Amino acid sequence: MDILEYYQLKEQPFRISPDPRFLYLSDQVKEALGKVQYMTAERIGPLYLYGPIGAGKTSIMRRLYERLQDDERNQVVLLIAPNVHSANAFLRMVMDAFSVKTERSYVASLKNFEIFLAEQYRAGRVPVLLVDEAQNLSRDVLKLVHYLLNYETETAKLLQIVLAGQEELAVKVMRYRELASRMFPIAMSAMTPDELNEMIAFRWLVAGGTDSSPFTPESLRELYGASKGLPRDAVKLADETVRTLFFRHQKVASAALMHELARTLNLGGPVRG
Repeated sequence: MDILEYYQLKEQPFRISPDPRFLYLSDQVKEALGKVQYMTAERIGPLYLYGPIGAGKTSIMRRLYERLQDDERNQVVLLIAPNVHSANAFLRMVMDAFSVKTERSYVASLKNFEIFLAEQYRAGRVPVLLVDEAQNLSRDVLKLVHYLLNYETETAKLLQIVLAGQEELAVKVMRYRELASRMFPIAMSAMTPDELNEMIAFRWLVAGGTDSSPFTPESLRELYGASKGLPRDAVKLADETVRTLFFRHQKVASAALMHELARTLNLGGPVRG
């Protein structure tokens, strides 16, 4: 018997991989998704999404990619942790993703991209550039992002840009005041205890769980304290808990077990009082 049979599940409920199906739509996630979709549809302007490590930004970007692709008017590109430092290299990466011909000259490549954006606008299509792990973008690349924002009509942006990254991204954008003045921020924070509990139950249900999950109110309290409300750490600890229960032939996680496993994973201490 394996873990899935043991819990009567169809798939693993607590994998760390950013599968959009397992993204729990908390209020802040719904707001982020809705804001990006609205601003993209209306061609309003670029956004940057930032928050602590493990806050769920990558999962949000994957869900955005799926949702925006559902609208045939959008032409969506997702770049993950682009490992480039020069504006020319980043421009080539973006143009390749949109299937636009690059030139040996940086200026000529920019001209090709401008022509492409204008053609898309006349055809009623919206090119959307999503960049995850954008805190790694250099100052030169951010200057290019600022330059690309100049491609617009009197009423609409020709290219919608969404950057996502750690808090460092917000620091970089704010230091570049010309860029900051043109971008709209979305801050992501840790979950509340209720949101985290609902996320655990949601993932269990998506995985095919018909019975209640093995987490008691007491163990969920420990889970929240150890993860500090960050989804990635909570999922990591939940995954370790389910696996440990299976090997120990148990079905319900105690608070003591959660505390033990949190220490094993080097996660923070539990909430007391």
